[in-house]
Amino acid sequence: MNSDRSDDELIAAAIDSDRHAFGELFDRHSRAVYLYIWGMTGNARDAEDLTQDVFETAWKKLGGIRIVGASVLPWLLVTAKFSVRNDDRRKNHRRTDVLHDAVIDPRTSPEQRSSVEEMHWVRLEIAKLGSTDQMICNLCLIEGYTYKEAERAVGLSSSAIAKRVERLRIHLRAAVRSGS
Repeated sequence: MNSDRSDDELIAAAIDSDRHAFGELFDRHSRAVYLYIWGMTGNARDAEDLTQDVFETAWKKLGGIRIVGASVLPWLLVTAKFSVRNDDRRKNHRRTDVLHDAVIDPRTSPEQRSSVEEMHWVRLEIAKLGSTDQMICNLCLIEGYTYKEAERAVGLSSSAIAKRVERLRIHLRAAVRSGS
């Protein structure tokens, strides 16, 4: 069902009642939105629910979506960030960290426990970053986008993204080593 239509064209078609246009936008961007949210929440079920919320919001606000660099992805990711924050506020009074099996199973090797703990620290450090750096981390370090692919979503040149990724890797390694 993927077409060669731009995001602008798909939004215009969806506004004009093209039933398939919004589905194409969803197919094109839902994986990136899901992985971005998963990177912030660390929870697959929440990521699924919040991804659905982001696209529901997009559907309701089709006429007001601002396209940046010919892609709706930046708008979707900002909406995702706010959806996660709103969800966190709703859950704040009963929020608890998940205990991974590697932490509570005494048969788990020290290397496995260390890996789980490092991922926890990395997620905490990514959450402390500014929104642009969070987006770069999620797109390039978690989702595996190339710098060239990420430049459309982030609005920076691929060389600027490469430099930021280099700095982010150094920062995250230092944070994990120091135990934050």
